[in-house]
Amino acid sequence: MNKVKNKRFELKDWTEPNGIFIMNIPIDWQYKNVIVPDFKDASPFSFEKYENSIGCFQISCYPLSERGVNNNFPVQKNNSKVSWFPNRMDGKGFNVHVYYAQVDDQFCMAKYIYSTKDQDNVNVKDELEKVEVVLDTLRVIPLKDRKLASNLKKYDNFLGSLIASFDLWQKALENDSFIELVVITSNQIDAFLRLSIILHKQLEEETDDIEIEYLFQSDEEKGFMERKIYSDAHKLGIIDDELKDALNDLYNNRNRVIHRYIISYIKTKDIYKIAYDYSVIAEKVRLILKSYEEKQYGKGFGIYGRDFDINHSITEEDRKRAFAMVNDKHFLEKLKRKL
Repeated sequence: MNKVKNKRFELKDWTEPNGIFIMNIPIDWQYKNVIVPDFKDASPFSFEKYENSIGCFQISCYPLSERGVNNNFPVQKNNSKVSWFPNRMDGKGFNVHVYYAQVDDQFCMAKYIYSTKDQDNVNVKDELEKVEVVLDTLRVIPLKDRKLASNLKKYDNFLGSLIASFDLWQKALENDSFIELVVITSNQIDAFLRLSIILHKQLEEETDDIEIEYLFQSDEEKGFMERKIYSDAHKLGIIDDELKDALNDLYNNRNRVIHRYIISYIKTKDIYKIAYDYSVIAEKVRLILKSYEEKQYGKGFGIYGRDFDINHSITEEDRKRAFAMVNDKHFLEKLKRKL
């Protein structure tokens, strides 16, 4: 989660899903592959502005072992700024700026595509300047570090989803939607405990490694259910007997709310009380997570072991990056944060 600031615009980091490369992109660009129907989370990776998009930036990387080395330009090492070889592929009403590079084991190709009728538009010029900055930041990640880089990307997704859940929580509270409050708060407690387990294990083993199965579950995977999270947190000493019992009782009540509201004697009034009890427990668990974050400060390893301290103040840049993560999670106009 490196933060880079350009003299004209702010940047956020973006990591290739398999951890092959990392780059910084403008904070007002959105990754499109996971949003547009039929697009895959694979090369080419496409980015456009959240609003008033005038063009599309795309970048691809392919193994040289599969594609073969192009003898027109050198294979570079990843320990310095990448030298890109530009070209143009204009035609059929579009202007296409193309950039090539071969770095370590990867063939990399970037494009910026826009309508020919916009070629004199000042906004295109601004976006092309951003492309140059983005390409300057790209680094191919060493093979041995790619798993960690991929896991950190999933951690970022987890964190953005957790932040976004508070928007839904606030809406539910404002609307007296207590069933929704029960569901969201139970999800947040689960997330707090998952993070606590990760940080606990990093402290025990003095490692940067992330047991990513706690933080990410693909559609094809059978992930850890909440009761297992409670059990694992209890075994590790993160929560005590009393808190574990309270969580299991609340989990049973949550299931009554979700699955048996109509076919049981549970009253709507009871749901108010369950939502309140969940909020009390959520704050207890959040403080446990906070204590683990602080335990990592200054350790030199783990998620919070570097570049964090107890006196860190949230900057305007931090807020904008968080807003961008929330926008990427929601992708709903009425929940969009202004950047």
